[in-house]
Amino acid sequence: MIQIPALGDSLLLTSPSILVFCVALAIMLIEAWARPESKSIFWALGFGGLLAAGALTALVHGMAEGGVDAYAGMLRIDRYGVFFQVCAILAGLLSLLMSDGYLERIGVRVGEYYALVLFGVLGMMLMSAANDLMMVFIALEVMSIAMYVLCALKRGDPKSVESGFKYFILGAFSSGVMLYGISFVYGAIGSTSLQALTAWFAAGHDAASNSLVVVGGGLLIVGFGFKVASVPFHMWAPDVYQGAPTSVTALMASGVKAASFAAFGRVVLGAMGEDAASWHGALWWMSALTMIVGNLGALVQDDLKRVLAYSSIAHAGYLLMAFVSIGPGGLAHSPALGSLLFYMLSYTFMNAGAFAVLSMFTRDGKDDSRIERLAGLGHDHPWIAAGLSICLLSLAGIPPTMGFVGKFYLFSAALQAGERNLAIIGAISAALGVYYYIRPMIWMYMRDGHPAVTIDRRAAFAVALCSAVMLILGLVPGTALDWAQDSLLSLAG
Repeated sequence: MIQIPALGDSLLLTSPSILVFCVALAIMLIEAWARPESKSIFWALGFGGLLAAGALTALVHGMAEGGVDAYAGMLRIDRYGVFFQVCAILAGLLSLLMSDGYLERIGVRVGEYYALVLFGVLGMMLMSAANDLMMVFIALEVMSIAMYVLCALKRGDPKSVESGFKYFILGAFSSGVMLYGISFVYGAIGSTSLQALTAWFAAGHDAASNSLVVVGGGLLIVGFGFKVASVPFHMWAPDVYQGAPTSVTALMASGVKAASFAAFGRVVLGAMGEDAASWHGALWWMSALTMIVGNLGALVQDDLKRVLAYSSIAHAGYLLMAFVSIGPGGLAHSPALGSLLFYMLSYTFMNAGAFAVLSMFTRDGKDDSRIERLAGLGHDHPWIAAGLSICLLSLAGIPPTMGFVGKFYLFSAALQAGERNLAIIGAISAALGVYYYIRPMIWMYMRDGHPAVTIDRRAAFAVALCSAVMLILGLVPGTALDWAQDSLLSLAG
């Protein structure tokens, strides 16, 4: 039996999240009292705070090797949570790399931006470690409220305001659905703890025989389905991705999705385990339709941000295959599902790299991400074009990129679980997706033009870093795959 640590130990185990919160609070106070003319100090504080949080996370990883409960079991510090906390911190760092110059170009210079980014990352980190359904809800709201404001940050741009408003309305609705689902689960088992839910299933109870658990679990899946943009809860994604500032879209596409899948996995794969079969049919259709609709929707888009939004929907479908592929005996007998975590890590890099390139495309203080704007980029800025090409090829799952390795193991896990039809649907959908990933490359290398792009050194560094990671881990993925597999297995104790 795991001993619940004292308050001092809990504070130490959650020190990365506490540090991020303190830095965000410091930024807000400095902006309110001093209002410095240059906002670069906030960028430095935010970036340095996330780097320090990353170092503390590595320390916590060594302390919580076997999994430790904190704050009376509300949070669980284990390798699974640490993995997704690393993804959240990476998403925050990459978003900040493209933020400072980008905000200058679009005329948005407010210190609160950096505080909101950190609050968003804080919510993601808490979601990764949440071990109680109420903690999942609280962390989700911390993350979501920050993202609502960030999406509408360009108050003079109607598209940005519309983006924030749509995300807020639909996000509030999905949060209400999730809270309603939590109340059903509480009514059935008398607790909102995920460990209590696990114990309830281990005691021989069957979800199918308890209507409260079935309804509660279904409502939770609906709530998470909105956050990961799965069909039929995906309609908000294209408009929100297009209207939000590009650096915010990058954080949403990578960090928010990773945190949502972290909490989703802790509930479905961890707490429900093999009993998740009660929702197998719903998850199967969600995965299949999400892959089909996401890829078909992207085929007809002329704006690269909308293309990446539909791509994000399709990738949610690929990731949902892991939830369908859990076999008898739960995670302990499904080690191939570690591909879920590996793919989430790769998705963080390939999305951030693509949006870092898009952050350099602005016109008259506004984003201009039409695909035709890429014409001639391969001639005028070959290194930037090469970085975007690597990101797109990785999203398409073309070897030797990290995206190919992730897709290969995701489909392998589905086949090992006997989900052949779902794997076939995924393969056909992925083949369709190659077209809309190759299309921007055709404009970059086979169309004449001189794109009006502002080369931002920090954003260019983010592109180079993401491209290098995708190629290196695409060629030698062993260590990262082992880390992902071990992290997922820690969810099963």
